[in-house]
Amino acid sequence: MNRNASCYFFIIILIISTTSNAQSTIQWSKTQKLTWADFKAIPNNKIFGDALTSYKIEIKPSEVVVDDNNNIKDYKSLTVVANFYAHHSWVNKKSDYLLTHEQLHFDIAGLYAQQMREEFKKLKKENIANFDAYFNVYHKLWAECRETQKTYDKETSHGQFVTENNSWIHKINEQLENR
Repeated sequence: MNRNASCYFFIIILIISTTSNAQSTIQWSKTQKLTWADFKAIPNNKIFGDALTSYKIEIKPSEVVVDDNNNIKDYKSLTVVANFYAHHSWVNKKSDYLLTHEQLHFDIAGLYAQQMREEFKKLKKENIANFDAYFNVYHKLWAECRETQKTYDKETSHGQFVTENNSWIHKINEQLENR
């Protein structure tokens, strides 16, 4: 393959990859809610539950340059997003109530992403560029997010306890509104 053909091939692969990724990832926002059409994975019957919401809180940009003093170059551009992964999320038994439960899992991730952004903002305001400072914030709040998710499922029996689930919805929505 000649150089021009290789270049075009690379560009086409990049476009396909970007388009595919955009279709399979939903960034959390207060206004956009998940639908069952967003859950594209084949159900995993080996996992307990009627649905699974796959999400991750990510630092953007995903690749940073760190100098010899452990400082991030262009640290002021760092931000955090919560993403839903459609091709890793599945449903066995659809209901509006179950979708509300799964949405709250994503909302909890969105809440923790907001907390991380706030902490990053404080570091930036103090002109702190140290990689470990940002990593420690991320690591601490990501661990808290995972614990909150476990507690949510435990206290609601994966959404089976309606009163407890509604209480969690109110609590998380209130926290999101106060940010």
